[in-house]
Amino acid sequence: MPDPILDRALSRVRAERARDRRRRGGAATAVCAVLATAVLAGGVHLGRHSVPGERVLVVTTPDGVRMTTAVTPADGWVRLRVVVDGVDAGERCRLVVTDGRGERHVAGGWVASRFGGTALAGAVVVDPDELAAVSVVTEDGRVLVASDGSDPAR
Repeated sequence: MPDPILDRALSRVRAERARDRRRRGGAATAVCAVLATAVLAGGVHLGRHSVPGERVLVVTTPDGVRMTTAVTPADGWVRLRVVVDGVDAGERCRLVVTDGRGERHVAGGWVASRFGGTALAGAVVVDPDELAAVSVVTEDGRVLVASDGSDPAR
């Protein structure tokens, strides 16, 4: 014999689960749209808004990993604005600056999103004239993409 109270409770649970799934799907879509907009805006910003002494470095690997970096010199250190795309979702990455002596300095870190590229800012205490390279390195030490830190205008 069917139990009407149990049937009603199960029906409510199913309806709530369906509503939660729809809500999460909408949130994921919104997050994806925001990240895509941020990456696009970061790329446009890097391309159009450079300051005196700023260097813009763009590198794409054959594997499809792309890094656009704006290096802004300061007094004895550098600021970095980076947009990285093409990294496998879930990959733990570090933004690494190598100086002229070969010393490596971590300027930031993140976990690659399944929704697309990553825009981030960082800074390191490396003299702007001593900057040798900027790279994205995984936790296990693999270099995903690297750019020569020299000024293309020199």
